[in-house]
This record gives sequence, structure tokens and C-alpha cells, in this order.
Amino acid sequence: MKQKKESIMDAYNQLISGYREFRTHYLKDENQEWLKVSGKKQDPKVMMVACSDSRVHPAILTRSSLGELFMVRNVANVVPPFDEGSDDSEYHGTSAAIEYAIKHLQVEHIIVMGHSGCGGIGSLMMPPAKEKAEEYSFIRPWMNIVKAASEFTEEEKAVMNETSRISVCEKRAILISLDNLVTFPWIKEAIKLGILQLHGWDFDIKSGNLSEYNWQEKIFEEIS
Repeated sequence: MKQKKESIMDAYNQLISGYREFRTHYLKDENQEWLKVSGKKQDPKVMMVACSDSRVHPAILTRSSLGELFMVRNVANVVPPFDEGSDDSEYHGTSAAIEYAIKHLQVEHIIVMGHSGCGGIGSLMMPPAKEKAEEYSFIRPWMNIVKAASEFTEEEKAVMNETSRISVCEKRAILISLDNLVTFPWIKEAIKLGILQLHGWDFDIKSGNLSEYNWQEKIFEEIS
């Protein structure tokens, strides 16, 4: 039992060790990057809506510095549609962050970044029997926001294998979230004024390739 407890603490202790390295590197008077952001309010130009997946870290992927990205991470990088609701009926964590990014921070770009091998998207693609056996209280209602991404015609099923369908579903879900962003009235207005742009990204974990949605061609194109 003692050995088990020690192994459980390994991951936590690694975080503490990392924090100590952070203090050694950043919390020094000569560290200009830290001084630049620690003494003033944040002023990011980009908001990133990304997945909670531990393998996909937007700041590392884009080599962003402190203060450059305002990030929201949730299961499957989902953006819900605009819904004010009532004070006691719903929780709107993602929507609240989007509102803050637009109204207060006045970001100039919102990027919805999906990725390959997403567990949330995988749950949408489960056969009904398995889906019922692995029912979750919160994940299923959340993923229903982008459920339309998993709906394929018989013709599509005939020409795509399971891997292809999952890949298509991941990209479709990104587009649904982008469409949902435009249902927020102040986002729609900012786009109309030309002070905000929306982007869809899809990251392939295995290859390390990043694709961007081309609004004119209506396809995802790999960034070279």
C-alpha cells in the first residue's frame, strides 16, 4: 500500500518540481518576459477554444508567450449556441469566457481548435449499445451540442471507413462551433465591423500537422 501511495504522488510531485523551475526561470528581475506581463493588465489579441486533451496544448503548439493567448479548454472544444437562460437554470462557463474576451479584452481573433483522436468526438461515434453502457451525466448533454457532426448519410457510409468518418466528424464539430459563435449578437456585430475574425483549426496529433479552415473553398487546408 505504501508503494502505491508513492506512485500516486509521482505525478503531483512532478508538478511541484516544475513550479520550482518556473520560479527559478521566471521570477527574476532580469526576466523581461515576466516583467512585461506581471505589472499590467492582460491584453491578448487571440482567444483559443481548445480541447481539454492533455496531448494538445495551444501555447506550446503555437510557441505563444505569456499574455498572448486567452484560452478556454473543454471537452471537444465545443462552443454552445447563444442562450442567455436564467440566473439559476444553467451554467455558462464557455459562454462567459467568450463574452469576457469580446466585451472586455476585445480580442481580434477567435480560434476553435480541434484535434485527432478526440475522446468527446469518439463518444458521438459510439454504437448505441456501447453508448448506453458508458452513459455519462455531463458529457452526453454537452456533446449533443455538436451531435449533427456525427450524422452520415448511407451514401457517405458506403465510401468512408470508420477512421475517415471520425476525422470528418471532428472537422464538422469545429464548423458547428464556429457557426454557434456567430449566434452571439456581439460577435456577429464585431465581425460585421471588421474587428473580429473567426478561425477553425484541426491538429493531427500523430503527424503534428495543423490544418486551417478555408472559408472560401470550404475545406481544411494543411498549414505548411
